[in-house]
Amino acid sequence: MVIKYLKSQTYSDNFKKIIRFQLTALFATSIDFFVTIMLKEYFHQNYTLAVGVGACAGALAAFTVNRYWVFRSLERNPIGQGFRYFIIAAGSVILNTSGTYILTESINISYIVSKAIVALIIGFTYSFYFSKRFVFYA
Repeated sequence: MVIKYLKSQTYSDNFKKIIRFQLTALFATSIDFFVTIMLKEYFHQNYTLAVGVGACAGALAAFTVNRYWVFRSLERNPIGQGFRYFIIAAGSVILNTSGTYILTESINISYIVSKAIVALIIGFTYSFYFSKRFVFYA
């Protein structure tokens, strides 16, 4: 699957998109973590709720930047893209929230460390591929 994808694009184009996608992910993750920590530490919400809301905030930021800057997919219908992105983001929220819960509860580490580990795994194995192929068709 990955090899087929790499052969279908020039390496330079793929590399630029991957770098932009990762920079966008860093930006969105910053928003995600900020919202998560604020909800948990300052508003005393349950960490699983905070993780879910943070992931939603990060997903909204990521969609906007990915559409305009990473994939430059402005000619396509934003409603359709938004709907497809919602499906992918919902999967990401579920994976991030459940993964954070499983790591936090099973090996008794901080929810922030668990969230960081899970976010990296999901970001590199799930988000780019489905954003490019299913949401933006770039």
